[in-house]
Amino acid sequence: MKNWKRLLALLLSLALTASLCACKDAGASPSESPNATGGDPSAQPSAGADASPAPSIDVDLTQDILAFSAGMSASDEVLTINGQTVTADFFLYFLSMDCSQTSMYVSLMGVTLEELAPDLLNDAVSITANQILLQQKAEELGCLPTDAQVEQAKANMMADGQENYELTKASYGLSDESMERMFLSDAYYSNLLNAVAPTATDEMLSSYVYQVKHILLKTVDDNRQPLPEDEAAGKKAQAEDILAQLQAAEDLPAKFDELMMAYSEDNPQNNPDGYTATLGQMVPEFEEASLALKPGEMSGLVKSEFGYHIILRGEVADLQSYAEEYRQYQLQQEINAMLDEAEIIRAPALDALDVVDFYNKYSAYQSAYMAANQPAGSAPVASDPLEPPASDGVG
Repeated sequence: MKNWKRLLALLLSLALTASLCACKDAGASPSESPNATGGDPSAQPSAGADASPAPSIDVDLTQDILAFSAGMSASDEVLTINGQTVTADFFLYFLSMDCSQTSMYVSLMGVTLEELAPDLLNDAVSITANQILLQQKAEELGCLPTDAQVEQAKANMMADGQENYELTKASYGLSDESMERMFLSDAYYSNLLNAVAPTATDEMLSSYVYQVKHILLKTVDDNRQPLPEDEAAGKKAQAEDILAQLQAAEDLPAKFDELMMAYSEDNPQNNPDGYTATLGQMVPEFEEASLALKPGEMSGLVKSEFGYHIILRGEVADLQSYAEEYRQYQLQQEINAMLDEAEIIRAPALDALDVVDFYNKYSAYQSAYMAANQPAGSAPVASDPLEPPASDGVG
């Protein structure tokens, strides 16, 4: 179960990243960092007043959850992915998780779930497609779950007993087939990871993760609007002067630190040791220039949307600590390529779905259903019934 939850988080985060960052960039004050999203990579959002679903919904427990919340049955076909059908129960589970995760961010971004509804639907299609494509790729490569993995998945499904299993199924509207598919997700992922992502060498990792310091002279204001031409030209001239001083320095690392603290407009006091980044985290020009350097080498002037950078590449302390992350990155690149080429057909009922109304009803139904059907003497059920209780030691 730990691995299943980790996979779900991975799938959700991959699908949510684009829409969340796009919304954050549109409404938040930008950072001067070269981070690709323009934000602090260490920042963590917190739930706000808009994080909970709408109250006062009159729940009809005589219907099942999907009929009540979406007007669908579990077996309704809502997608086909490369000719493979996806049923409503499987898709709506991921849509509900997408809505739940996103609801924790809306107050931070200054938007509402209603405004994000089209993105939420598209995100859920991508998340579902990730799942199906993982399985299709495993079949293509002949690395389907083994008999032992299937038996383990079934044991995990029944770990809390038949009664809790049936309760979980009903509270999400999931069929036995969809439950088994979800519990096998980790096996599909692990098998594919071993098939397509070999052990990472230091050479491979050095093209994936890099450590850099930089001096930035900005050519945009705090709202990312271009400075007047004369001011931008002045920034370029200043950057060229700093570069000349560095090129003449006898002790480059010391001189770089001195001039970085004196002139960089990227708040170097907050990052005196620079950045350790992986592929895709920084804006393309910055990333390309950084990866072209060997440790200890310095760039010339690098122009990005933020301004002029001078980059000094350092050493990553422990490259092999990124080995597993790199393998996961390789697999996701494979799946992304499949996603770009996949034939995905959406049923009309899917595009007609009111996403926010669905999520509010789905959440209200779950709360009412669990309150009415919680087994006597059992531990409280987590907000996500597929997550093991705290007594399992899962943080």
